[in-house]
Order: sequence, then C-alpha cells, then structure tokens
Amino acid sequence: MKTRSLRVIGTSATLTEEIRRQAAIDLPFEINFEILDGVSCLRRGVMMPESYDVYDQWFHSVDLLWTAGAIQPIDTKRIFRWPEVRIAGQPVGASLGKGRNLAPQDRLYIQDDGTLGPKQSSLSSPLISMLPTTYNMDSFAYTRELSAELKDGELPSWAWLIDDRWHGRCTLSLDPASSVVELALAVRSAGLVDIENPADLTIEEIDALFEVLMSRKRTGHFTRLWASTEDSARILAGTSCVIGSIWSPAFYTLRGMGQDVVYAAPVEGYRGWHAGLCLSARIDDHTKDLAYAYLNWWLDGTPGAIMARQGYYISVVEPLRATMSPAEWGYWYGGEQSTERLPGSSGVTVVQPGELREGGSYLQRVSNVSVWSNIMSEQNYLERRWREFLDA
Repeated sequence: MKTRSLRVIGTSATLTEEIRRQAAIDLPFEINFEILDGVSCLRRGVMMPESYDVYDQWFHSVDLLWTAGAIQPIDTKRIFRWPEVRIAGQPVGASLGKGRNLAPQDRLYIQDDGTLGPKQSSLSSPLISMLPTTYNMDSFAYTRELSAELKDGELPSWAWLIDDRWHGRCTLSLDPASSVVELALAVRSAGLVDIENPADLTIEEIDALFEVLMSRKRTGHFTRLWASTEDSARILAGTSCVIGSIWSPAFYTLRGMGQDVVYAAPVEGYRGWHAGLCLSARIDDHTKDLAYAYLNWWLDGTPGAIMARQGYYISVVEPLRATMSPAEWGYWYGGEQSTERLPGSSGVTVVQPGELREGGSYLQRVSNVSVWSNIMSEQNYLERRWREFLDA
C-alpha cells in the first residue's frame, strides 16, 4: 500500500487521466493531481506555495513564481537525463525560428546573482527554475463549412479570428496569456494595428488592440470563450462555431469524435509555448525526494509518448523511440504520411492512414514559431483591459 503522496497542480493539458494512471503504475507513491484553469493555476502557484509540492505550468509564468519566492531551484545533478534535455526540443545548432525574442530558455538558469537568465551560472551543475517538459506550436482550428467560404488560393491566417465572414462564430481561450498574443497577431495581420512584438505589447499597442476587440465583442463577433481543452472541443463540435483558437489535445479529441476540422498552419507562423515542472518553495526534504522521482519519470519516455499522442512534444526525445511505434514516430515527429490508424492518448483513433500532420515535421514546425507566449512588461494593465473585454 502506498502511504506517501505528492501534490501536483496544473491544467488538463498535461495532467491528463492517462498520465495519472501511468504514474500510479510506475511510481511507488500516491500522486494527487489538482486540475485548474491556467489563470487559477498561476494565482495558486504564486500565492499559495504551501498548497502544492509540484507546479506544472507554462514557462512564461516562471518569472512571477520566482520573483514571489514561491518556487525553489531545481538541482540538475538530480535529473538523470539532464544532458539530454533540449528546451523546446532544440537540437544543438538548430534555429529557434521567427520567435527567438522572449523564448523559454531565457528564463531557465538561475544566475549567480539569483536572477533568471539564458546561460548557465558558474556552478558546475546548473540550478534551474523549471524542468522543461512538454511544448507545442499552437494555432486555430476551422470546419469544412468555413473552407467552403474561402477564396481560391487563400491561406490560413491569424487574421481569420477577427474576419467578418465568420462573425458570431469564433471562439477564444479565456486565458489572456495565449489569447492576447493570438489576437495581436490577428489585428497586425489584418492591418488594423501596427504592433512591433505581439509577445510584449506597449500600453499604446494594448489600447489600440482592445479598441478593435471591444468593438467586435459588443457586436457579438465572438461566441463562447473556453476555459479548458474539453470546453473548446465541445464548442467547436457544436453548430454555432466554425473557427477558434484551440490547443492540440482538443483538436485530436474532435478528430476522435469524427468531426471534420482542420488545424491551421498560419502563414504568419505559430504561437509557441513551453511547459515544465517547478518545486514549491515550501516542500519538505522527504517530499522533495518524491518530487525528483516524479520529475525524472516525466523524461523516461512513457509520459512523452502519451503527450505525443495528443500532439505535444517532449524535451527528451530519444526514449520515445522505445515507447512509440515507427508509424507514430513518423507521423508525430517526422512529418511523414501515416501508414496506419493512430490512436490518441485515450486510445481512440485520431489519425487515419494517408494523413499528414499540419505544418510538417517537428523541425519544420518549431522553426515556424512566430512568437512565444509571454508574461508581458505591462501585464497588470493588460489583464485589466482583458477583464473589461470579458465583461463587455
């Protein structure tokens, strides 16, 4: 009987039922997942470090956690596969694509002065703020009904999210960390607002962006906004929505339901994000041993395969070859045409023979990241405007 336990908070994107079941089989202690929406998880992470042992969230939140003193350094000597970890899965010498500024690795290492930075400190074994795990390149999905309204040769664009052709039939995430970046890309692509960096808006750019968004919100351009991947799948499976920002697990959920939807590869590039695991500043030494076991388990191949089957990548790739079939590897990572039916993480078929993954291979997709999700310099002001937008 397992008598020790580890408390993990995160979102449904990574704390899936499949991950929970496999962890229960592989690890000799209880693991309690508490699943929250992104905003609530960040708030808990910053304000209540005593309420969790491991924080599972996005890299762009780590600055806030570190500054608040809510997390503690991770000792890479205790991460068995640390030499194999590649943030954003980046092979040595590979391009990070269009979105190099404010990329995840800029917050990875704890510097000699206690700040976070992109380079290893003077220590022989570096200390890090967050163990890189899953990541992806996100965009939006649209239905075949929308496809029928496109002009000949028209390519997917973020501008479609605010296109009047689909007035009242567009959905977005409630989380401003993803939605504002995507909407900034949309208004810039539509030529409505001049934005220099969609990941770090100035106050003037925020005001200009929300002038466009508030007008569309008040006239009903956006249908329901969603708080989880499950919500987004239900909305896009309905009859009132034809396009929407969506994360990969929801897209493959829809495919498993038999929905005829397309995941876009926007001409402007993807919005990239990277997730990872942090240790609470309040964790005790005994529980910290469990936490390190859990962190190492995430890199052993099995969790990475579960994540791959919902469209995500993992920071340590080589063990996947022993936990995925050649057909799965070829489709999810290699950009190859599927040679057989492929299951999603729940076991339901989500890929049919002959299909190609949108955007191509892993290297093609990661090189086409236009911008990485980010906590912006004017985040407080941005969140105030976002609340006004939700209330409009």
